[in-house]
Amino acid sequence: MKSSVLITMFSLLSYFGLSQTQQLNHSPLEVVNKRMDFYNQHNLEEFIKLYSDSVKIYTYPDKLLASAKSNLISIFKPKFLSKSVQVKIITQITNGNYVVNQEIVTESGMDTKYVSIYEVINGFISSVRFVRDY
Repeated sequence: MKSSVLITMFSLLSYFGLSQTQQLNHSPLEVVNKRMDFYNQHNLEEFIKLYSDSVKIYTYPDKLLASAKSNLISIFKPKFLSKSVQVKIITQITNGNYVVNQEIVTESGMDTKYVSIYEVINGFISSVRFVRDY
């Protein structure tokens, strides 16, 4: 009886531990595409979970726009609440931890073209660089 309880507990711990590992092992492309889905669904809670706590967002090449999840929440919460934003991916390429998207972001009816460079480390977006078409 005691051994069956231990086996069951070990099995449960292994299962839950494996699930967390699998979550972290999503490919960079999968993480970025989830980001796009949650962006278009205006799902701030799931959207923010994809970013590292110390994420940095830049206008290419190195002008810092935002850092840390809390800053991202303050930027995206009003946009998501008003449902005023959508993104459409035109093309994607990957290279190791990087995903490069050509995107069109529509905000309040205005389209802006971007090339976005996402760096994904350990399953979380750690940096983003936006090249904008003004």
